[in-house]
Amino acid sequence: MKNPVDPKLEFLEDISLNVNVNLGSVNKLLIEILSLKEGDIIELDKNVEEYIDIKLNGKKFAIGEIVVANEKFGVRIVDLA
Repeated sequence: MKNPVDPKLEFLEDISLNVNVNLGSVNKLLIEILSLKEGDIIELDKNVEEYIDIKLNGKKFAIGEIVVANEKFGVRIVDLA
């Protein structure tokens, strides 16, 4: 279901933005990457309880937390930056 748009903002409906959510990162040696196989787990530098940054077009927009919704991962916005 599409969210209703304020009539004053309808001219913005077709603008596309890049939304980026980084769950974490890790540095690995090439030999470690080449030896990965299906089922292996790569540990990231963040805990699941930590807040994450949400970026719009590369700029921090909000802070969020990881949630599970309808058996998929999602991000709940907890504060606007």
